[in-house]
Parts: sequence; C-alpha cells; structure tokens
Amino acid sequence: MTAIPGPTPVLSVVVAVYDVERWVRECLESVARCVPHDTEVIIVDDGSTDASPAICDEIAAGRPLWRVVHQANAGLGAARNVGIDLATGDYVGFLDGDDVLLPAYADLVRRAVADGVHVATGAVNRTDGERDWPSSLHARALQDVGDRVVLVDDPSLIYDTTAWNKVYRRAFLLEHGLRFPEGVLYEDLPVTVRALHFSGPVAVVHEPVYRWRSRQGERSITQRRNELANLTDRFAAVRDVDEFLQAQQLLDLREHHDIKVLQLDLPLYTAALPESDGAYRAAYLTFFRHVVSGLPQRLLDAQPPTLRLYVALAEAGRMDDLVKVVRARRGRRAWAEDDRGRLARAKDNLASFAIEREVGLATPRQLARRATTSTLKALLPERVSREVVALLQRVRGQAG
Repeated sequence: MTAIPGPTPVLSVVVAVYDVERWVRECLESVARCVPHDTEVIIVDDGSTDASPAICDEIAAGRPLWRVVHQANAGLGAARNVGIDLATGDYVGFLDGDDVLLPAYADLVRRAVADGVHVATGAVNRTDGERDWPSSLHARALQDVGDRVVLVDDPSLIYDTTAWNKVYRRAFLLEHGLRFPEGVLYEDLPVTVRALHFSGPVAVVHEPVYRWRSRQGERSITQRRNELANLTDRFAAVRDVDEFLQAQQLLDLREHHDIKVLQLDLPLYTAALPESDGAYRAAYLTFFRHVVSGLPQRLLDAQPPTLRLYVALAEAGRMDDLVKVVRARRGRRAWAEDDRGRLARAKDNLASFAIEREVGLATPRQLARRATTSTLKALLPERVSREVVALLQRVRGQAG
C-alpha cells in the first residue's frame, strides 16, 4: 500500500468501516460535504461481511483523492493505524463508518491551521437517527473553556477522550509514536490523553463538528458492558492512562481522571453486576480498587448518595448487598429484561434503602425523603409520579 502521489493535502480523513451498510452512505456523503475540497479520504473496509465494501467503492469512484482499502478484519485500532500509515495530509482526522461529520468540521481544520496547533477538537452531537442532542460527555469537557485550552490548566479536557471529534498534525502523531492499540476495545483513551497532553495548546470549536450515533436495537460496544472482555479492556485502557499520567508526574490530572472514571465509567459496569458471574465480579472489584485507591476520602464523600453507597459496599467486599442495591436502582439495561411488577420494584427499592441506612451514609430523615420519592416513582405511572414528586418537592421547599 502506497500513498497517493501529488501535492500534500491539508487534511487526510481516515474512515473505518465494518458492517455498517445502513449508515455508511450517509457517513461518506457527509465527508464530501464538510471537508476542504483537497482533502485526502482513506476508507478502510475492515473485512465487512455486508454491502459496505460495495457502497464504499461506489462513492469513492471518480474522486481522485479518495481510496478504499479492503483488508481482513483486524479491529478498529488496526484500521485506523492503516489510515495513519497511508495518510499524506498535514493533519489527520478519524471517522467511524456509522457516524457523520457536521459543517463545523471545516472550522475545526481551519482553526488547526490558523492557530498552528498540533490538535484541534470540537463539540459533539449524539443521534438515534430521529433526533440529535448535545453529547453530555463533550459538553462537560468543552463548554466552560475558551477557544484555546491546555490540559494541565483546564482538567475538564480529560473528559474529551474520543478520537473522532479532533484533527491531529500528522507529524506530531509520528513524532510521539501515537498509534491506536489493536485487538482491544476502547482504543481511543491511550491515544487521545497523550495527544492532549503533548500538544500543549489545543484549539476548540464550540459548534458541533461530529454526529455520534447511538444504535437503537443493537448490541453496540457501549451496550455490552456485561461482557467480561468489555470490562477488562476498559480497565486496561484506564490503567494505561493512569500509568501515563503518573509517569508524567501529572498527579492532579490523574485525580481528575479517576474521578471521571468513578462517576462515568465504573457505574456502567456496576449496573451489569446482577447478571454477571464470579469472574466478572472479581474483575470489577479489581477495577474498582484501582480507581479509588489514590482518591482522597474528601472526594469520595462528595459523590452523590447512590455512588457513595456503591463505593462503601465495594470497599467492604459486600458483593451480595451491592448486587441488591444495583438491581433496585440501575434503571433499564440493554442486556437485562426487567419483568418485575411495580410492587416488586418498590419492595426492592425499599430494601436498598435499608442497606444504605445500615451503612450509615445518610441521616434517617434524608433517607426517608429519598426513599419516599423513589418508591412513588416505582409504584406510579411515569406521568403521575412526575407530578407527585414535583408536588412533594414544592411542599418540602416551602417547609424549608
């Protein structure tokens, strides 16, 4: 495989494609609309078994700067690395074949060039195919920062760990040996955190540059949290980031990262505990202990009530009680059908508060208020429960 000869393009976009025939046409058409006209587009078909390869060939045909690489399935990390090896642009961007670029992506490229930065990043929308909404993860990272940000000065950037809402100077990736781990899930984390740190100033585009698809009715990676490999790959990525931050003596940033993992990552796997086996639960506790081991107690005490309860039970090794509480409080999950009736859900909810009271993390009055509200939500239809809960909150507010 050789690079396309000719003048150096400003941007190379690497599109990783695997069995996404429903969405890949929209994806590639968004590339044609949103990138500069002289952009090099490298489509890596990673052993698709559906019509994706033919669609990619069709759309790339007649576009001199577009090419399609067909290879045996090797995973997302390997597909992106093939793209990096073939790219000739000054900057490189990544796109998953079921997602979409938005018009502000062109601003992302312009900002990177104009500011002379190694990395530029932008806001993200999520979509289910029918509606769009701002990605809360990326909003948390970017909404309160300016147009240029440095990771060590604005640690909220540690939440911006996806590879595809960014462009990277290609020489910068090569200089630091930044390549995606292969054969694992969650390949973004080790690359993006290093890139954000080594880059120094990062240009920020606050308009959404990328539409991130939430696949409905499918078992995507994010919907398979109950699989042991999913958990262990996530833990490996988190541990890799922590070891990097530790080696760089970025101890405050590691603390911010571990709080992020405690609040956002770990609860996703906590939710899978009721259906898990002994191997999964043992791996979960190893993951948990790694995350909390370096966090000061004051930060653990500042977490929301249910998360504090999860932490207390996991720290004490009370897995059976943790499972009971999780089953009562986790909500719907893709891998678990909840066939309990309203009365059973209310009973399980009250049992979880009995465990919380025994652990002693809240006053009886606080527990009574929260137990009443959550039990009403379990017993009543959603619309009615919202009205009753809102009324209770008004009454409590008036009572002080």
